[in-house]
Amino acid sequence: MTPALPLPPHGGSRTPQRRGHRVCCGAVLVLCCLALSAFGPDVQGSPKPPPAFGPVQSSWFGCPALQGVYAWPPVDASGVHGTRPPNRRWESGELPFYVNGPEMQVWLQQLRGETTLRTRTINRARNVRSSLTRQWSLVTYGGAQVRCTSGMLDVVPQDAPRGKDAGGAGGLQGFRLALLKDGALAVGTRTLSTGNKGSYFSWGGQSYGSYDAPDIETWSWSKLARTAPGDREPPVVDAYVPGATSP
Repeated sequence: MTPALPLPPHGGSRTPQRRGHRVCCGAVLVLCCLALSAFGPDVQGSPKPPPAFGPVQSSWFGCPALQGVYAWPPVDASGVHGTRPPNRRWESGELPFYVNGPEMQVWLQQLRGETTLRTRTINRARNVRSSLTRQWSLVTYGGAQVRCTSGMLDVVPQDAPRGKDAGGAGGLQGFRLALLKDGALAVGTRTLSTGNKGSYFSWGGQSYGSYDAPDIETWSWSKLARTAPGDREPPVVDAYVPGATSP
């Protein structure tokens, strides 16, 4: 009579299957994470002010009060691909306020849930008369258009001006305002390009096969120096001398 062979330890034959099951689940989890991350936008720049601007003021509740008078051009203007010239004329829609000259007053007020931004020109030429030194441009954002995010005031993204979509089928333009501890105002512009397409293969200037590419979120920042508390209208800055001859 042939002796019976010893049985393997209880459960030993299932150990490799359990290990393989864990490896398989881990691989699936990694693939799921990669798939989920692929749906996020490709972020260029930072949604926070550059560290060179200095620390951002914090508040126990909501956002710090941003009211004040600020100077244009910015004391620091940092774009995604380097530093912008501080005297550059921003195009319409690139900032939450209108730029109407190389040097301006920016007056920000917050009242009854609304954020109002005014700008007007500063004239330092004695022989130049300009009505823009007394006329304010005006833009107001209502309570439904703004929200507080991490102590910074966000203007809800809206349709971007034409030509600002970085090649996509559409685009949104949003803004972020942050009060710095030195009293300056950090102004961030956020452009979201949507409907982008990529090609599987390109040769000789021709593209073959297309796929939906990720959205592109682009951030750039400017730092405006504070010149007055903003509780009242700032005085006109105009060096014109009555009777002088304009060039």
